[in-house]
Amino acid sequence: MNPVRDMSKEKPAKREATVIRDLSTVLKEAPAGAWVALSADETRIVGTGSTMQAAALQAQLNHEYHPVLVKMPLPGEGLAAGVR
Repeated sequence: MNPVRDMSKEKPAKREATVIRDLSTVLKEAPAGAWVALSADETRIVGTGSTMQAAALQAQLNHEYHPVLVKMPLPGEGLAAGVR
């Protein structure tokens, strides 16, 4: 039995409004340059990987079927790379 569900026909969860959230505490231990899958409520990491698909697969294996996927910057890259 294959533990991975086919999500291609499922509708994603609706979000009522776009909310800007500070994810720095959740993502502080995430590996640089990795894809990170967050729980739908964005409170915990449910998967990581070198590709988006790998992170999404880990999320599914952790029973999170609608993860939020984020690409972590490499050291010295990103919006605040020059800020010290």
